[in-house]
Amino acid sequence: MPPQPRRHRSPARTAQRSTAGPSGSPQALRPADFHVTVDVVLLSLRNDLPHIGVVQRNRPEAYIDQNQLQRRGNPHLPRRVERVERHPQHHWALPGGHVGNTLLGDAYGTGQTPDTTLVQAALRVLQRETNLSLTWDDLHQVGAFGDADRDPRSGRTISVAFVAIVGDDRDVALHPNAQVGHVRHVQFRPIVDVLARPNRLEFDHEDIVLKAIALVRNLVVTTPLAARFCREEFTLGELRRVYEALFHESLDSAAAAEQPGHADVVRKYLKTLEQLGTQQTPDFERTITELAMMMPSSSTIADFVGDKYVAEFKGLASRSSPPVTDLTRQAELMARLVRQSSRTRAPRSPRLIKPLDPTNFARRIQKLNILTSVEGESRPTFERYGKPAALFRLDPDHAPTPFLLRLDGLGKSDSSD
Repeated sequence: MPPQPRRHRSPARTAQRSTAGPSGSPQALRPADFHVTVDVVLLSLRNDLPHIGVVQRNRPEAYIDQNQLQRRGNPHLPRRVERVERHPQHHWALPGGHVGNTLLGDAYGTGQTPDTTLVQAALRVLQRETNLSLTWDDLHQVGAFGDADRDPRSGRTISVAFVAIVGDDRDVALHPNAQVGHVRHVQFRPIVDVLARPNRLEFDHEDIVLKAIALVRNLVVTTPLAARFCREEFTLGELRRVYEALFHESLDSAAAAEQPGHADVVRKYLKTLEQLGTQQTPDFERTITELAMMMPSSSTIADFVGDKYVAEFKGLASRSSPPVTDLTRQAELMARLVRQSSRTRAPRSPRLIKPLDPTNFARRIQKLNILTSVEGESRPTFERYGKPAALFRLDPDHAPTPFLLRLDGLGKSDSSD
């Protein structure tokens, strides 16, 4: 009988044998867990300070990179993300979660319906963790983050990160559904405060935040994205302040955020606000009440009290009887209000800005032909200065052609308006 030809094993069978191991058990054939998640950087400009939305989850541990300081000098060094006891004041994370698919089911709170796109997953996660409802147009993809050392838990986690601009009139809140109550704190915090020690972001979220800032800096000089930080109608001074805040050196890196005069002054400001919110001022409130009964109009009260008390003043005034003309008593109450308001009025926010020349900035931004003026309308450039300025809005008929707004050569030593 002639020799039979030698049979070749198929690659699939060979791989199966080598993977199965001695036991040949089905469990040995199971591949390592592979997770796909989304993270979102919520970027907002509040009191001239760039803020991001951060969360703190209910679990008692946090995952912190212990090589963070070494990686600042050499980002190619490996991370050393370890599980540590969560610090209730200093450990934060970006809103994020798993992308839903049929294999997961609802194992990670993704819901029973799979996410058809990564953007849909990001929008769902934001709604679940922050109660913010955004749209597809609000999200800009930062990139994918999937280094093997970014998450010490089993398997491999690839996260696709997005950034979204959120107006200062919108705030984050805990989701009212207790079934997804895995987040116990959610808030906007100044970026320089979050980046600087002792605050720490989990996993590689610090890298994601810095990449998001770099992307937004690029977008605001090549697209009209900067206007998203403003109201629908804005002054050129308000638009200029967006650029001045975004390009300040404190946002260049985590090390830059820790430089003297950056995170420390912001934290002093935040502490003052916190103390102001806990102060009991019965005399001040009594003065407001009596003055409201005598002056139903709130046109002047805002000059003496903070925003916290204006609504209360209006409510008292609307319920008061017609004003009694007692100019002497009114003058006395107004003088007392001035003295007392010095203890309750919020301090000015720190000026962490890259000063730009107002005239040259206005000339360059208008040459781009992306703005249209609002005829017959004006308002103070900044509320505390009271200088009237023309209002603008984005030109709805502007073709979405790319441009380049050069900020070099626009610096100035003083940014008084």
